[in-house]
Amino acid sequence: MVVFRAIAIVAVLALVSASVSLPGAAASSTRTPTKVSPPAQQYVMAFHGCKPGAGDCNNPSSHEVYLAQSNDGASWSLLPGWEPRDGSVPDVFRRGDTLYVISTGGVSRLNMQTGDVTHEKVTIEGGENYVDPSLAQLPDGRLVMFYLPGIMGQDPASCAPGEGSCTRQIKSAVEVPGSNGTVFRADSGARVTETITGGTFSDPDIFFNGSEWVLYVSRGPSINAYTSADLQGTFSYRGPVSQSQGGVGSGIQASPGVVQTFAHASTRDSTVIVRGESATGTTPIATFATVITGPSIGLGNYVASPGVALNSPGITCELCNASSSAQTSTVVKKRVKCVKGNKTKFVKGVKPKCPKGFNKVGRTVKL
Repeated sequence: MVVFRAIAIVAVLALVSASVSLPGAAASSTRTPTKVSPPAQQYVMAFHGCKPGAGDCNNPSSHEVYLAQSNDGASWSLLPGWEPRDGSVPDVFRRGDTLYVISTGGVSRLNMQTGDVTHEKVTIEGGENYVDPSLAQLPDGRLVMFYLPGIMGQDPASCAPGEGSCTRQIKSAVEVPGSNGTVFRADSGARVTETITGGTFSDPDIFFNGSEWVLYVSRGPSINAYTSADLQGTFSYRGPVSQSQGGVGSGIQASPGVVQTFAHASTRDSTVIVRGESATGTTPIATFATVITGPSIGLGNYVASPGVALNSPGITCELCNASSSAQTSTVVKKRVKCVKGNKTKFVKGVKPKCPKGFNKVGRTVKL
């Protein structure tokens, strides 16, 4: 029997409702990580485990978010110094010198230079609830969060009791500049819309496979793939990737022509994280192999909901990383003139700098 993130969603929303806060709001009793050893290996993974002594590891109130690293995607170790924080269904993404670990419990930001970690709640403008967040990035550096819209008092991954069929969607929202990954504005429409007659539809994971965007959606113990050339466009169904071999997928292009797909699978006694490989991440994977068990990294017999990312700076976004006060009109953009031989460029930004080989000419102009 496989345990899925969707099973926990009703309890997550009930827990959120009881505390009178939106998904993404951190509980007051949660531990706050302060400083860690920044990951130095090629891959990073966020996942949730079960709190020591918890009686029901399928209850999201028993979940804590962990961070691990690996050089090959097969051998993983916990990040030294990381303090697990309350939350379920995490994802991880690096932008510049900041590593973002997002979950139903909010976002932890790890400074890759200092090791400092801060935590804040995550909201979508207008108050829409979210579960199962997954991050990607626009060309201008802003983060995009894919999510399953939450439904208070009901499992949003399945039809309501008595419904023969229902429509479910995966949506996306774009980071509000200056919020540093804490406030998002919903895109119009949905990335995927499906009518289901049974089972669950949940756990989106978004990644680029080298030629197109791939969106994983869990259907119980299986993973289906959808693709689009446009991150914020409509995604088309491609087919199953995991067929009853594991749910809650996370994909990453490890090298040209090689996509590693991670999932979690359960037996009667344990839940483990497994991995398979394919060329594009959109075709059926014949075999998944276990890469993390709880005991292999010093935890109990429950590790689940992997979210994997490359540990590389990617696209930076200076305005996105500004303090929250940068959301106001007090943000001032400037322009500098840069010259190299017969070439002239004008660079704009909050702190504009000339490219390598160009010299600044004249004064900095406020825009």
